[in-house]
Amino acid sequence: MEILTTHLPSGGCNYKFSSINISPMNFLQVNKYHQNCPKDNLEKYLYNIRMLAEEEPRIYDCYVMDLDFIIFYKQLITVSSNLTYNVKVTCPYCNKEINKKLVLEKDVHFKAIDPKVMNGAQIALGDEMFDIIVPTVRDFMKVLDKYVRYKTVTDLDVIKLISLFKNVDVQGNQIEKAVLGATHSDITLLQALKDLYFNRLEDVEIECANCSKTGERRVLTMSVNSLIVDFFRDIYINCPINGDKILFK
Repeated sequence: MEILTTHLPSGGCNYKFSSINISPMNFLQVNKYHQNCPKDNLEKYLYNIRMLAEEEPRIYDCYVMDLDFIIFYKQLITVSSNLTYNVKVTCPYCNKEINKKLVLEKDVHFKAIDPKVMNGAQIALGDEMFDIIVPTVRDFMKVLDKYVRYKTVTDLDVIKLISLFKNVDVQGNQIEKAVLGATHSDITLLQALKDLYFNRLEDVEIECANCSKTGERRVLTMSVNSLIVDFFRDIYINCPINGDKILFK
């Protein structure tokens, strides 16, 4: 399936190609994924990137801000043939189970991107000035590989933040120290950078109809990245077979 870069969280800003191609995983690939995908968060993320790149080498030239959506899209088209996704959640207020069909084009939204942020920035962190870039997956992989190997930092969000710094390959220790040791307004600055460059996918809102009957509007929010937990389970839920598929002799 073709994804236009203009339909990515970055809006396709500064891309040199107009689309990427992603296909649903087949039965063999899903089995392989279950058997070989690491449990460790960082190694799993690296595994997902390499899996995407085997199929579409241009993944390395996509922005990291688009990566989580591309991973989600790959999962979604694997478990659903029509870009819809059935979820079941329990309302924390009334304990009623809510069944909801999510439609990609209707329910999944990105925060509007300001083209200015796509040109990078200069920030003051501590007593130093740093240049900020918009990292591609290729840029990010150099940083991620290091932390997968040495495990000095294991928080994926922090590693993504570190990849924003232009000279991380030569100032790695200095940048890591500045980010990890940030205090006061520098913490607010780093959070703002995270929201600008990575938290582009808005949470999905699910309204509890049972609570609404009482006159109270209760809305649950779910992270898009947390929706697909298990390929096999979600394929069963979203693609049930009917009696016409099996004809016993």
